[in-house]
Amino acid sequence: MKIRVAYTEVEQGRKKQHENAVKGLFPDTKVKETAPKDGFLHTVLTVPMPKKSTK
Repeated sequence: MKIRVAYTEVEQGRKKQHENAVKGLFPDTKVKETAPKDGFLHTVLTVPMPKKSTK
């Protein structure tokens, strides 16, 4: 599952809050910074989906 977050230069603290909250819930989360676009910075948080167990 991918979570896309857009924020401005002034909201750097909010970016860290989002990352820490998601990593607290899902420790295997990968963080990827993308290029600034339309005056916003973008971060993509990729949360690995659990594998379905078979019986």
